[in-house]
Amino acid sequence: MQIPLERIESAKEPQAEPKQKTVEVQTVFRESGAQTDPFSPEYIVNKDNVPEVLSITNFKFGAGLPATMIEMELIDQMREKRAFEQALPPTSDEACFNLRRKLVVEAEVRDWEKREEDIKRNQNDRLNLLQSALVEREKETEEKHA
Repeated sequence: MQIPLERIESAKEPQAEPKQKTVEVQTVFRESGAQTDPFSPEYIVNKDNVPEVLSITNFKFGAGLPATMIEMELIDQMREKRAFEQALPPTSDEACFNLRRKLVVEAEVRDWEKREEDIKRNQNDRLNLLQSALVEREKETEEKHA
């Protein structure tokens, strides 16, 4: 294949640069409307073999991720609950059913006690914050009056 002579000659001639150009700039900032949720394909899970990662699908970035100690405790509780449920006896006969009912009731009582403990801890934390804010306000008032 041979290149025509006119094309070679036109390549040697310098092109005059235009006096005005249109230039676009990409910034590091993004419009919030342009950001999309990541694609999550549909999936089918075998009932007997549910992956552990599906138990934490409610965690999102900024709301549970990256995981702090609180989320790690929640994940450990989910693991313990899952192991407990797998260790329960089957409901095949009446004796196993009664044992299973007893174990489930005991587990529910433990869960409620832990929830009550968490609520009390949160209330105490809020009360301490309120008391420290009142002490600060009292100091500011005394300084103002002095």
